[in-house]
Amino acid sequence: MKTINCINIKWQDLFAQIDGLETDAQNRICIEAEVIPIVFVPGIMGSRLRRRIDKAKLWDPDDPLFMVDKYGKFSATAARRKALLIGSEFSLTYAEVHADDPNHNKRFAHQHDTSRDKRGWGGVMWGSYGALLIKLQEHQWPAPLNACFEFPVHAFGYNWSASNDDAGLALKEYIGKTTDDYQKGVYSPDGRKRECNKVIIVTHSMGGLVARSACVLHGAEGTVLGVIHGVQPSVGSPAAYWRMKAGFERPRGGPNRQLWDWLRNPLKMAKHTLLGHISAVILGTNGEEVTSLLGNSPGGLELLPTKEYRDNAGNRAWLSYPASKGEVRLPVADPYEEIYLLKDVAHRMVDPDWLDPGKKDSVAAGKKGAWQFYCGYLNQAKKFHNSLKTCFHSESYQFYGTDLDSPDRVEFSRLDYSHPQRGRILLDQFFVNKGGFRTYVGNRDWPLANGEGAEAIVTLEPPAGKGDGTVPNSSGKILPLREGRTVKIGTNEGSWFEIGHQDIYGTPRAQEVVCTCIWNLTQKYIDDHIGTVTG
Repeated sequence: MKTINCINIKWQDLFAQIDGLETDAQNRICIEAEVIPIVFVPGIMGSRLRRRIDKAKLWDPDDPLFMVDKYGKFSATAARRKALLIGSEFSLTYAEVHADDPNHNKRFAHQHDTSRDKRGWGGVMWGSYGALLIKLQEHQWPAPLNACFEFPVHAFGYNWSASNDDAGLALKEYIGKTTDDYQKGVYSPDGRKRECNKVIIVTHSMGGLVARSACVLHGAEGTVLGVIHGVQPSVGSPAAYWRMKAGFERPRGGPNRQLWDWLRNPLKMAKHTLLGHISAVILGTNGEEVTSLLGNSPGGLELLPTKEYRDNAGNRAWLSYPASKGEVRLPVADPYEEIYLLKDVAHRMVDPDWLDPGKKDSVAAGKKGAWQFYCGYLNQAKKFHNSLKTCFHSESYQFYGTDLDSPDRVEFSRLDYSHPQRGRILLDQFFVNKGGFRTYVGNRDWPLANGEGAEAIVTLEPPAGKGDGTVPNSSGKILPLREGRTVKIGTNEGSWFEIGHQDIYGTPRAQEVVCTCIWNLTQKYIDDHIGTVTG
């Protein structure tokens, strides 16, 4: 019987001559694979949150009963929503990620992979991201990747109400701790130390801003092999403005906006319509409910269009308003000063009373009011935007969704109105301003709360550009990457019902794009090392 000759090598040695082989023994080559963690970073509202001081649940999209109770019932007023999720005023220490929930974490428990909860899987929205996490963790990587590397999947939940600058710093620290832990043997059942020098980041939506912040602003790029951005609002989206004005959009028809959609896809249309309305009610039925949260969240305000934003036609001015003295097109240069900080015009983004619902924006002795806090958060967002610009990790990929109606621009329409009707105004406020916006203005274009003396009705038009329903094409593909590093996902690559912004990672096409990008990044990593070994 031949003896077994064990030869231990590092993965780099596979591509060079292997010494120590014996002719009269059974040679067994044991390869020391390198660990390259895949770190997934979710979008806004995609991390489960709890209150830090008492661990009370604040946000859990995987618990529909909780979400309906706290955010969907008629009694869930804007004031109550803000008090629960933000508190009296924003604080970086108010909320934290809720990852260690045993009941929730049963969803992904696995007898042969027992460290998923330790890798943060419990902190992100399973309904939107679970399919991707499972796909990446169980993916069978072809040679030579399967021999050279291990790809444990991590999920980085974060407090999305905070600035992406803060979240980026936290991600940078998490990346450093993760690589150190593998090198110390923390994740090995036998405590064996592993080589771990790099991570790969996969992002969804606002998570792309977090990852870019970590790499560009906080120095994590050297530890990141590459970044794969999915449907990122790279320079913001007018959807943030639209929703702070009108609430979340209600579903408007199907692929063709015809009765045929219902006859051809009755179950899909019913699900799309029902869930779309329920989601809109939970996320915010009107501008006040959305503003009470996003207007008090530095992170939410950083989703607004930046100075670099252009609409799908390439225009800087993405807002048009038909004023009494002619059309106003904004911004000319600075959206913060020209749009977001306006208070007394109909096309203002924020009604000051909506920032602290049920209370007047008065400044007590020595204390800031809601508008002053908002201005501070907005200046923080402006500083973040000016620092990040269109900078990104040098090894980045991106994919964006298209073919769905999206707010690449914001347009108001105007109708003369000379006969005020109090009842109609009240109906407008109750019905039209839920998933839409209508107001009454005088000859100076000031919004009139009671409609008396109104000269015109001003209405916010529904989104009509192309994108994934939230991020328009122009922002989703704006990062100036090398050729072949931007992928479009439209109705040719997936069903109309599946390619929306929030659920894009449930599609086989998006998962395929991510796996292909990981292959490209690691193949380049191998090539770089082979050059070092043989050079």
